Amino acid sequence: MASERLYYDDSYTTRFAAQVVGRGVHQGRPAVELERTFFYPESGGQQADRGTLGAASVLDVQSEDDGRVWHVVSGELASDAMEAEVDWARRFDAMQQHTGQHILSAAFERNAGAATVSSHLGEDRSSIEVTLPDVGWKTVGEIEEAANRIVWEDRPIQRHWVGEDDLARFQLRKPPPAERAGSSGRIRIVVIPDWDTSACGGTHTRHTGEVGAIKIVRWEKVRGNVRFEFLCGARALADHAWRTEALVERARKHTLKDRELLDHLERALGERDELRKRLADLTERLLETEAKGKVGSPAGPVSEVAAKRSREDTRKLAILSLAAGAPWVAVGAEAPDPVLVVGRAKSGSFDLKTLLPELLARSRGKGGGSPDLLQVAGESAESIRDAWSWAAEKLGREI
Repeated sequence: MASERLYYDDSYTTRFAAQVVGRGVHQGRPAVELERTFFYPESGGQQADRGTLGAASVLDVQSEDDGRVWHVVSGELASDAMEAEVDWARRFDAMQQHTGQHILSAAFERNAGAATVSSHLGEDRSSIEVTLPDVGWKTVGEIEEAANRIVWEDRPIQRHWVGEDDLARFQLRKPPPAERAGSSGRIRIVVIPDWDTSACGGTHTRHTGEVGAIKIVRWEKVRGNVRFEFLCGARALADHAWRTEALVERARKHTLKDRELLDHLERALGERDELRKRLADLTERLLETEAKGKVGSPAGPVSEVAAKRSREDTRKLAILSLAAGAPWVAVGAEAPDPVLVVGRAKSGSFDLKTLLPELLARSRGKGGGSPDLLQVAGESAESIRDAWSWAAEKLGREI
């Protein structure tokens, strides 16, 4: 039988007497159907409620096409009659996000002519995808201002149940599919007066003021549209709190005013990039000098495993040694990442790829390369030394 969904008309009741009318399994977990329920099942981009049924926890709530609502519980219920309680903090958070999404979607449509393609109300952040080719901070600021003005006006939110024939008297932001109450065929309309009218089966606040605030925190281009991440109510406050703390504390640490911190950061990043470039140039020169010293005169092979050298520098040393005239190289490093680079002069003919299977087996790692240069990442310092010892001996005989 279809469950009576009480949350449609009352999103604020969280405690009620529950009567089990069906027992089953949902995705391998015990689940029950209630005759009447205030628990919201996951749908329309909104997360499911949580709470308790007697001593058991409600872990998930899902609806079926036939109108039945299954409450996934932490264990078997000893009785068919019990007290139920919806997790109010989670419910109110969902109400803030869902109502805020309606307000924000209408703001995009009214202020930017951008329709909402899809929405998702997540555990931490929510998002909407709208039909904008691109956007800048100025437009985002205007949208936020328009949306929050509706919040602060504390407009009452109305709910109407209508049939198909009555839909024409509502100017819906977008046409159904709409949530329907079981098999009655009625459609639920949520109205924010003079702002938004939508067919929706989600939970909403009684007034827009309960949303608190709406803040867009990020956006990106997707499929020719723009997807916006946003926060409402307590989520927006918590996000503002950590950002403010981070800004104030970092500024205080560097004896700066709050508004000076970003300029300071930009300068510091520029100086860091310049230092990295200078360090890379100096490292290249040192490696070139080291390579020439190891090759010697007359030129000979270079074969060693360093206790510590980066993968990038190990590869550079091998290439620079070959450029300095080494007939072949087998150089490795034990740390921070075990690595072995094997190479030969381009004038040679020996195909180093014939060594790869044995090198991979001995290093217990992975790698590849070309006929004149191989690189292998090993499992450990010991396995790299084993692979290096074998490679040096092999190259000494073949080249």
